[in-house]
Amino acid sequence: MRNIFTYIAVLFLSFLFLMVTNEAYSQTASEEFQDGKIYLKFRDSQPINYTVDENQNVDINTVPIIYSLSQEYEITSLTRPFFINDDPKLLRTLLLEIADYKMIDKVISRLQQHDELEYVEKVPLDRLDYIPNDSLYNLYNGPQNWNWHLELIHAAEAWDITRGDANIKVAVVDNAVWVDHPELSNKVVAQRDVVYGTNNANPPANGNPEEWSHGTHVAGLIGASSDNLIGVSSIGFNVSIIAVKAANNTNGNSISGGYTGIQWAANNGADVINMSWGGNQFSQTNQNLINSVAAMGVVLVASAGNESSNSPRYPGSYQNVISVASIDYNDAKSDFSNYHTSVDISSPGGICSPGPSGLLSSTFSQGSFGYYDSYIGTSMAAPVVAGLAGLILSVNPDLTPAEVESIIESTSDDISSINPTYIGLLGAGRINAASAVANTPFPPTANFSTPVLIITPGSAINFYSESTGIPNTYQWTFEGASVASSSMQNPENIVYPNAGTYDVTLSVTNDFGTSSVTYFDYIQVVTNPAPYIFITVSDSLPCIAEAITLYDSSLYMPASWEWAIEPSTFEFVSGTNSSSQNPQVEFLRQGYYNVTLTATNQNGNTTKLFQNAVNVQGVAPPYYLDLEQASSEYFILWDTIKSQSAVDLRSANNSSWGIHFHGDPVPTGWKGSPTSGTPEQAWIENRAFQAEAQLCGVDARGFTNVKLALDLRQTYSLGNKYSWFRVVVNGNPVSDFEGNINFNPVTANEDPWRRVQFDLSQFAGEVFDITLQACNRFADKTQAEGDNVFIDNIEIVNSVSAKDLSAADRYLQVFPNPSKGIVTLKTDLPAGARLEIIDTRGMIVFNGITTSLNQSFDLTQLNSGLYLVKIQSGAKTVTSKLVIGNNR
Repeated sequence: MRNIFTYIAVLFLSFLFLMVTNEAYSQTASEEFQDGKIYLKFRDSQPINYTVDENQNVDINTVPIIYSLSQEYEITSLTRPFFINDDPKLLRTLLLEIADYKMIDKVISRLQQHDELEYVEKVPLDRLDYIPNDSLYNLYNGPQNWNWHLELIHAAEAWDITRGDANIKVAVVDNAVWVDHPELSNKVVAQRDVVYGTNNANPPANGNPEEWSHGTHVAGLIGASSDNLIGVSSIGFNVSIIAVKAANNTNGNSISGGYTGIQWAANNGADVINMSWGGNQFSQTNQNLINSVAAMGVVLVASAGNESSNSPRYPGSYQNVISVASIDYNDAKSDFSNYHTSVDISSPGGICSPGPSGLLSSTFSQGSFGYYDSYIGTSMAAPVVAGLAGLILSVNPDLTPAEVESIIESTSDDISSINPTYIGLLGAGRINAASAVANTPFPPTANFSTPVLIITPGSAINFYSESTGIPNTYQWTFEGASVASSSMQNPENIVYPNAGTYDVTLSVTNDFGTSSVTYFDYIQVVTNPAPYIFITVSDSLPCIAEAITLYDSSLYMPASWEWAIEPSTFEFVSGTNSSSQNPQVEFLRQGYYNVTLTATNQNGNTTKLFQNAVNVQGVAPPYYLDLEQASSEYFILWDTIKSQSAVDLRSANNSSWGIHFHGDPVPTGWKGSPTSGTPEQAWIENRAFQAEAQLCGVDARGFTNVKLALDLRQTYSLGNKYSWFRVVVNGNPVSDFEGNINFNPVTANEDPWRRVQFDLSQFAGEVFDITLQACNRFADKTQAEGDNVFIDNIEIVNSVSAKDLSAADRYLQVFPNPSKGIVTLKTDLPAGARLEIIDTRGMIVFNGITTSLNQSFDLTQLNSGLYLVKIQSGAKTVTSKLVIGNNR
């Protein structure tokens, strides 16, 4: 019997690894491996004589193969990382770190030439399975953890199971909700002012914005738009919001229309209602209303109160309401939280230490992070539970309120040992979102797959269940196979001895139902099959003009090949062409490329399309990056354990977003003094404190002059030599127009923004790389202002002098942005200028001629996505970014 499955599986998994783009946030040069780190293992039979100190540092001089490498490469450390139980294999395993992480493949190649080593490998980069890209979710601010409440309840792991369903509606009955907040504008599906009888839940125009921020903050905790590059993430992720204003316009702290609001929300489609308010008095009428709403199938959640009192508080203490107490980052009862036998569950509501005092969410008032702020209270703890209820109903919308409450409570984490004084008074425990959604029952749906559908007689393949609903039994039926059935979840080595076409059936069962699926004529057993196509790509994220190889790994011995690539901005290189088995390709523009392979053998041919197989990095001048989409685009941010890089609100120059580099809260290991530190110390000895924004593939071919310009601001804590910045091109630092290479701040707290320009004309006519490099000692705000480098408004243009147009000289407004397709462009260029709309592949998808300085265009025919708007008149060009929303 021939088993081809192992070969197939390797090809299949390799393809997935190379072809799927990881959209999670990235702070390293590689999505999968740690920069510059290598594991090497000496063979068990190899005598070892290296010297290891008490901190497990290895003396390089006692390891000849490493010492020889140190003459060519900068080795920052050599350690024995694992010595647990004196395991002999782990004692022979060393961790090598090199400064120039881009040379890691060359170092590995050199090490692999030594027979005394059993293996050499890169060090994997482990991350949580899902992290949203919201800027404040990922914001690092000294020791502060802005997402402590989401981490404490294991939200990221819950989102791996479900990110919520927009059909599930969570009502916020509160003082008011600013429905036009960027985090809520696309999430609010209904709104009502139950005090004045209008369909407007917004705060009143007058009054204190902070006083009227409560409901907006609660709504953001439940369902702020997540994974949208800006602001915060919410536990409910994709659930929808119903906004109900229940306060009169003269007092934002009095919820006079609370129970009216509950009724309105229940009658207008609410699945969950959050009530972050209450009083000490019982009302049978209100209890009756609550009972009626619960009988409709609505989950009701309320805060337990902030008086640190052992007294009932309503509506939380009514029957059929989930009452929520507040705990801190350590699962201890928040000092302000009420506690009572009527409390059903606990949830984060404050305080985190070190960190923010409460939970970060959207607000109606404006602060240092824009319209976001950190609040504490059971008012914040309750909406986290309400959002979790929305997640649970997203998994199974048919659950009753009692079943939802039972899931939340039965899957909570026990916090009794941390709160011995409050046994039985903080509910069942602290919510665990991951456990709750993983244990939410729903009927199963059977589904399965296998890597290859066409095999030869006698071959064995594996099957994988992709069924949902957490089945507890599996029953497979394999027509024509040597083993006719299996009860395994993922059966292996299923052999098909004879040619033919065969059905496969899978039936799955759990406590809530049974599901079966049959794929007819699913497996084809063919004596003389045509090629079955698999491909891999040597680098799915190459830079412009960087050669990659397309590898054919197809089954059944193809004899000829024909490759097609779209768009056509590429060329075959190194003597290869479209008929080569493994052609080498260079791409001339940034963006996604589709790859199609037709493979032929003596039995026929097969064609397969791989969409977005390659995502080419880089830019072609003129290129402008204002960072207002809260993204660094083709600039890849990189940092270390003692440095931080991010796009955030703090770093913007008269706008919303910019690039922010800073150091570490505990800056041990820094070399250099506050006033006499040297560039050599900053860029060589303080590598651990460096952070970068790397741009590969600046295509300046055809240009005679190139200029880089950016807005720069720096601050320092205890000395200006604790903050450094420079620009590096192709590995070499370059000077600005005034001859400066290394930049330090001038003042600690009021260092002004300045426009810094670099003449890169020596690189004109070629493709080159740019690195914006920072080296900072202290974290932001840890010591006074902290050591910071802020960057905004980057441009790379064809230039002849320092007097050329800068970002401030250009004028183009695009609104609304994001847009559903009808866009108004306002520019200072005269009528008759040429307009181009360019997509992320570099393709012109719309063009026209302007007829006025303020003109509207219909772009509803464009797909949702990010576009570049370019207007050109003579020698002057202005550009801006445009986001098209869902207009189809």
